[in-house]
Amino acid sequence: MTTSTELRRRRGTSRQSCSIWGRCSTSLSGVEAVPMIPSDRATNRISATDSVGSLEIFGQCFAEDHALAQGLVDYLGSGEHHRITEQVGCYSAALEQAGEITLFADPVGQFPLFYDRSGRYSTKASDLGVDIDRGYLATRLACLDSTGMLENRSLYQEVRRVREGHALRVKDGQLDERPFAPLRVDPDLSAADAAEMLQESLTAAVRARALSARRLVSDLSGGLDSTSLAYLALDDVAELPVFTHYNPESPVLDDVERAERYVRSEPRFDQQVVKVSAEHLPYQELVSMGDEPHPASIACGPARLRLSAAAALGADVHLVGEGGDAVLWAPGAYFIDLARRGDLATLWRHCFAWARLRNRSPLSVFRRAVVMAGLGRRRALLRLADTLERGRLVDDMSWEVSVIARWDLPQVHWFTRSTRHLLAAQARFAADQESDVDSAEFAVLSQLRLHGFAQRVLREAGDEVGVAVHAPFLDTAVVRAATTIPAHRRADPTVAKPLLKKALAGLVPDRVLSRETKGDYSREAYQGLRRAAPCLRKLLADSAAADFGLIDPVPVLQTIEDAVNGLRVPWGALNQVLAVEVWLRANAGEVAST
Repeated sequence: MTTSTELRRRRGTSRQSCSIWGRCSTSLSGVEAVPMIPSDRATNRISATDSVGSLEIFGQCFAEDHALAQGLVDYLGSGEHHRITEQVGCYSAALEQAGEITLFADPVGQFPLFYDRSGRYSTKASDLGVDIDRGYLATRLACLDSTGMLENRSLYQEVRRVREGHALRVKDGQLDERPFAPLRVDPDLSAADAAEMLQESLTAAVRARALSARRLVSDLSGGLDSTSLAYLALDDVAELPVFTHYNPESPVLDDVERAERYVRSEPRFDQQVVKVSAEHLPYQELVSMGDEPHPASIACGPARLRLSAAAALGADVHLVGEGGDAVLWAPGAYFIDLARRGDLATLWRHCFAWARLRNRSPLSVFRRAVVMAGLGRRRALLRLADTLERGRLVDDMSWEVSVIARWDLPQVHWFTRSTRHLLAAQARFAADQESDVDSAEFAVLSQLRLHGFAQRVLREAGDEVGVAVHAPFLDTAVVRAATTIPAHRRADPTVAKPLLKKALAGLVPDRVLSRETKGDYSREAYQGLRRAAPCLRKLLADSAAADFGLIDPVPVLQTIEDAVNGLRVPWGALNQVLAVEVWLRANAGEVAST
């Protein structure tokens, strides 16, 4: 494996850096280690010495003010932005100088920035817009985020999102948006170098929280992601309270038993088993949280319990494993990319291994990948438009059809004719837009944006009890390290999250890294839905989404009944409909104006 020194040398101890806007300079590639400060620094304004300018940080940034002030001086003098944008954490920034504003959007999408035509900006689209963008809301409702139909729109008309990893300059009434550090794949990077980058960035992310917190706590579900974070934190704390979710009625024993074994073998863990009572199950508290409708808001009961328990212990920072699945695994669209690139040997090997795990025919899995690759993105979008206009479900819902896809298959029969035709028109428009991003990488970028929504809900829940919620797997450097290698190299049918295991070997015990299973919490979803069924029936019988012309509530109600009876249901689609329903009711005034 390349040593840390060699890896830093390969990246360069000095960087010939060109400004986004054309000015060039040479500067140091990084900043020396400095004491960490508490994070979640929203609207922290920093002024540069002897320069006319100021900098605001939005998000979780771990750098001393003087380091950022020096970065501001660098940018004002030469256009060099790295000392502003490459500190540990995940954050966006706004830089103001005479007659000019530059917005740097974080490359992950955890802390978005929005703007309108006049150049006004905010961290919330609702601060800038009034009328709801029906097309945007319908796309989110249909779980079609991965289609590219949303572009950089927001939930409000005439309000745009600065694209992830892009900078927007507002000057003389003109808006100019350009990339400064979007997430990109490096096909030539070795797995060893990617693992080392991941190790360095993830340990730095956890250490930053441990050193800045008054009292740090962490989830420890027994799963790979949260357990790994907890072990990494032990390098910088003498004792770590860890929280394990336990539902006596529907226990996920695989997770709970593993968590107990890990705690018994590590005396520095102080385990807090949080029992989930019936009133804290998913769907029991239907409230709108976050800036946009997201299923996390209707399933936040267990997280609220853990955060309340953390607050009772005097904790101010709580680590969660949110985002680990998105950055460390690969969506099924990677099969399509392998076929499109003609790497049929690798494709067959993966198809054969996955088919054995799922009791499917390897040939049918292989055929699906080749067909989808031959279809291409444009024709796939046109086919989606046809499906939406017809309003009929796809007959074949086999494992390979649902998994080897560029996006989730929408529940088209749930939507009104006007919604279906609106979505179809957007799909046809998107079909004419070129994209050089692989299908799997596009899906990952969309998933990261959705994880950003979920994390905003968790942060809001944490704020209610005075606990800052942090997801180190969603730090910019961590995501960049994990997603730099192509998706098919992050996927291994026989090994769960191989890149993480390579990165943390020797830092996290083998008994943790050797786990190949994942806890299944679907029983808890069924349990919660059955208990909340009377309320959900009443909610959909007088549906705000139906009043807004988005859905036909009858087939959605049938899906509720299917879940009550223990039948297989499309949980993601159902949860998104319920989240939109709750959001529309909470924002009735804005919706009425639209």
